[in-house]
Amino acid sequence: MKKNSSDSLPLSAMHLIPACIGFLLLFLPGCAIAQVESRDFFSDERFEVPSAGTLTIAVDNLNFFKNNEYKNKYVNGYTLTGSWIRPKLLYYPNKNFRLEMGGQVLAYNGREDYKLYPWFSALYQPTKSLSFRMGNLNQDGNHGLPEPLMDSEHFIWDKPEAGIQSRFQNNRWTVDMWIDWQTLIFSGDPYKEKFTFGTVAELTLHRSDESSLTLPITFNGLHEGGEIDNAPGLAKTHITISEGLKYKGNLDGSILKSWELSGFLLQSTYPQGETALPGKRGNAFFLQTSLNSDYGSLASGFWQGNDFFTPLGMPLYQNGAIGQQASVSSNRLWIFSYLYDRTIFDHSKFGFNFNLYYNPVTQQKSNNESLYLMINLSFLNRKTAK
Repeated sequence: MKKNSSDSLPLSAMHLIPACIGFLLLFLPGCAIAQVESRDFFSDERFEVPSAGTLTIAVDNLNFFKNNEYKNKYVNGYTLTGSWIRPKLLYYPNKNFRLEMGGQVLAYNGREDYKLYPWFSALYQPTKSLSFRMGNLNQDGNHGLPEPLMDSEHFIWDKPEAGIQSRFQNNRWTVDMWIDWQTLIFSGDPYKEKFTFGTVAELTLHRSDESSLTLPITFNGLHEGGEIDNAPGLAKTHITISEGLKYKGNLDGSILKSWELSGFLLQSTYPQGETALPGKRGNAFFLQTSLNSDYGSLASGFWQGNDFFTPLGMPLYQNGAIGQQASVSSNRLWIFSYLYDRTIFDHSKFGFNFNLYYNPVTQQKSNNESLYLMINLSFLNRKTAK
């Protein structure tokens, strides 16, 4: 195999870092790792460069069945089944600018009502590395945030994100920065201004044909309140920060394709008294490993949170919840995950995901599983993205 000599650390350091993570995975009490990254929620059209004046019709569609069997003090089990469809027009006035106009309909099976949201977005891409978006945002893959910081179910029960976003990518850095403005207020409104925000960055420390090592850093949160806020109560801000290392090794087998190790440290701050947690900040430790093959991805993981809380994250990872009288100072989870998806045709997939969570303190098991069918179509002047 040919190795890329540029942008790499010394070979001794490259072996030492994954070896240290592997040692922790083997010998820390209860260590395994986390949930396989969900690959089902990817719908954004790649920015192509057609001739000026090109008009394309695109249709994004997600059909889902998600069953949650939870045994937890903060959340009950429930099932979400339904679909959403997002037809839109893509217009390129020139090769650096795109307008998106359309709408999204979300409907749950077994209910007669549905949710209809407008869709409008302006995307400016001055270079291949940099883009700016205003209006509806690209929230595919939850911006790369891990499940404890951003519950992947936001994609199937929240309205589409809207606000401002900038993305940057080169051979070293991948950066996504955004503000999702969820509630806008005018003077005299009886409710609070509300928006979420985040920055997800990943620095490539080493990359070759055989392996890669990256340093992911995240900063995200939720704010409620504003200067003209007349609603009762103080302004609230939740912030989470995480730092980690990801190592990926490629395999030459006909079935086994790659394996990954990663570890994260996380910190959270939140308003004191909002939950039953005594303080206003917490921390967590997250280890995960996965094996990827032609028959799907297997992962195992370990999570330990100490007074950790964010309202945006998946509830099982939290040490408390808003409006709940119970909390735990230390929350441990062992996780086992399996993910399989199959490409049906270009940009369209069918998949299955299973996650098992075991709490060694309470000795309780929780699980969730999902089926999904993701369809992405476009007509008129589509060019296959490379």
